Amino acid sequence: MTVLIERINILLEAGIISKEVADYVLKVIDLFSNYTFDEAKMEMFTTHLAMATQRTVDKNEELEFDETIWAQIIEDLNYEKAVNLFEMIVTYSPVSYMESERKFLIMHLCNLSQD
Repeated sequence: MTVLIERINILLEAGIISKEVADYVLKVIDLFSNYTFDEAKMEMFTTHLAMATQRTVDKNEELEFDETIWAQIIEDLNYEKAVNLFEMIVTYSPVSYMESERKFLIMHLCNLSQD
C-alpha cells in the first residue's frame, strides 16, 4: 500500500491533483486494504480514480466512452461487484461523476476485481 500512497503524493506534489482529491483517493486506498486486489491493478485503478476525480473537479470536457465496450463490461462476471464497489467509494467522493466517468471507473473496478 505504501507504493499507492507514494504515487498519490507524487501527483499531489506535482500539482496534478488537489489535496481534496488526494485525501479522497487515500480514503479509497484505505477502504480497499481489506481486499486482496492485485497491486499493479490497484496502482492503475487509484491513478485513474485520482485523474477522473480531478477532471470532474475541474469540470473538464466529458470523456467519450465507447458504447460497444460498455456493452461488454455489463456482461462481465465482475460487473455487479464493480458497481457495488463504485457505489461504496462514491459515498466518500467530493464530486458527482459524469456518466462517462462513472462507466470509466466501473470498467477499471471490473479489471481490479478479476482474479
